[in-house]
Amino acid sequence: MSYTNKELLNSIGLAYGELSLKGKNRGQFEKKLRNKIKKVLEGFEYTLFDDISKPYLFINSEDLDAVTEKIKKVFGIVGLNQAAKVEREDEQIKEKLLQFAEYAYEKGARNFKVVVNRSNKGFEKNSMEYAKELGAHILINSPFEKVKMKDADIIFNVDIRKNVYIYTDKIKTYGGLPLGSTGKGLVLLSGGIDSPVASFMMAKRGMRLNFVTFHSFPFTSKQALEKIKELTEILSIYTGKARLYSMNILKIQEIINEKTKKDLATILGRRAMMRLAERLANTMQYQALITGESLGQVASQTMGGLTCTNAVMEKLPVFRPLIGMDKTEIIDIAKDIDTYEKSIEPHEDSCALFAPKHPVTNPKLEDVLVEEEKIENYDEILDEIFNEKEYFNIG
Repeated sequence: MSYTNKELLNSIGLAYGELSLKGKNRGQFEKKLRNKIKKVLEGFEYTLFDDISKPYLFINSEDLDAVTEKIKKVFGIVGLNQAAKVEREDEQIKEKLLQFAEYAYEKGARNFKVVVNRSNKGFEKNSMEYAKELGAHILINSPFEKVKMKDADIIFNVDIRKNVYIYTDKIKTYGGLPLGSTGKGLVLLSGGIDSPVASFMMAKRGMRLNFVTFHSFPFTSKQALEKIKELTEILSIYTGKARLYSMNILKIQEIINEKTKKDLATILGRRAMMRLAERLANTMQYQALITGESLGQVASQTMGGLTCTNAVMEKLPVFRPLIGMDKTEIIDIAKDIDTYEKSIEPHEDSCALFAPKHPVTNPKLEDVLVEEEKIENYDEILDEIFNEKEYFNIG
């Protein structure tokens, strides 16, 4: 239950987190962050300003929660607080604090604590002295009868800067780095749980993302592709506008199934996808590939399987942000970012189309290369697949 009257609030304070450690490059990161804030708050009336090295949004009270939900999804912000902004005058501070206290008591709070942060050292009273003074003022002039220094029902925070900001709750956000501050990557996006979470994890580290998915139409349906588009739409909340590329790999899958050992089909198909993805990334000047692979989760994600997959890469690194995570951790994140329900909807998966009943769990690269040699016109087939790709702008 909230003890705070939202009608008293008119601003949101933003905490930067690791951006404060960026030294001479901090200005570039802050610029990208501000640009992202402006994009997500299109349509809202607000003022974005700095108050002694801390950014604040000054907004209408009725927009407070809607703006908060938008800002919570902006990477580079580690936390925020919904606050009441007042002038740096003792009378105004105490009057507003009493309004907070009276509402909190009415809603059921029975003890409190006052914490003062004096960022403006020109303010004549130190933090401890002023916290005691404000606490006494509340006890004398409100229904509250008890201060509790540990586990109080409500904490009144008073942040003294050029202005003064009074708030009760600190809201944790995703943190990370501003979108676009660490380069561009291409995600191999399937309709499952893992690759959307991998996308989120890399976007959180400041990487701007686009996506590529592989299908096997007509053996996989148009509905399966629509599901991928919908996942990309959800992810665009975090990544911004994105492009989804789609390639039909049925032709190479059929030849792999016909010409090579059945137990290596999954690895051979995966290598073909990585070749196509790297070619696309190079063409569009993306700097890395991102996958949702987690060590040991399936047969192609063993040490041997990942070694065989990595071996096709010629120039780009492959980032696997989920590599050390278990499925429960991945599912928890998927639920938090709202991709889980869409991911678990049934769909046809290209990877499963010709999957062997008993795949090799620790394939050897030399065996894989022998099988690939059996595929005539391999490069020409990949050229045909690449040249027939489609794309969709999303977000």
